Amino acid sequence: MSESRALLDALATNLGDALAAMTGLTVRTMPVAGEVSVDWQTEIHVGGTGVGTVFIGLSREGATQLVAAILGDPNLVADADIVDSLKELLGQAAGAHVNGPGKGLTLQVTTPEAASTTPPPDLQVFDLLVGAGEPIRLAGWGRVIAGLGESATTAPAAKSPRPSAPAVPVSPASSLLPTPSPVTAPSPAPRNLDVVLDIDLPITVRFGETHMTLESLAKLGPGSMIDLDRAPDDPVDLLVNGHLVARGQVVVVSGCYGVRINEVVSPADRLRSLQL
Repeated sequence: MSESRALLDALATNLGDALAAMTGLTVRTMPVAGEVSVDWQTEIHVGGTGVGTVFIGLSREGATQLVAAILGDPNLVADADIVDSLKELLGQAAGAHVNGPGKGLTLQVTTPEAASTTPPPDLQVFDLLVGAGEPIRLAGWGRVIAGLGESATTAPAAKSPRPSAPAVPVSPASSLLPTPSPVTAPSPAPRNLDVVLDIDLPITVRFGETHMTLESLAKLGPGSMIDLDRAPDDPVDLLVNGHLVARGQVVVVSGCYGVRINEVVSPADRLRSLQL
């Protein structure tokens, strides 16, 4: 298998693993024979022990499906969500490769672009099978040459002049760009959630909120009244690390206050509250 095909296989598989870790769904990656239209593409520059550029592409429908698996509703998916989600998933996929079988390579994931592209005939096609939903089709293409990067090992030559850097043959039809200074891809997020499940997080119940001038705040004293602009029967907010995750009703449990959860905030709203 060529370096290009091996890298694209690894990126597609690792992207599926990253999506599974992010959503909690079962994701399988399968190479398939077929066609795919490309409306979104991400360019990945290869350095280290290899030289080249590869691309990962999806149709608009496929990109929307991919992000909807995270946000939970296709109607909530905007272009900015596609850019952020694709770059995060491919960053994790690249990191998993360079920290594993691709040790010695560096992969720089650029910002995904909305651009209709006709991939070359030798593209690779993959289906991401996410749960019981429709397959998400990916396309991968590009060219990688091994052994020409700055970290490639060469046999020592006794007292020979320093050789000039070998030229990298690039065909105009391959659409490869000059390789930039290599930047190591970010390390992948831990896939085993067990390592974080015992971390304590601060939980706050918010009965209401208001705004006050500094002058009014300075006049507060015993007996002062503050209007929180919330009716007594309105649900209270449950905050984790300052971010809204649920709403509920105040109850008394064993002589102490408690909250009965009536509504859990959707994954999309949770992501937006974190400004992802």
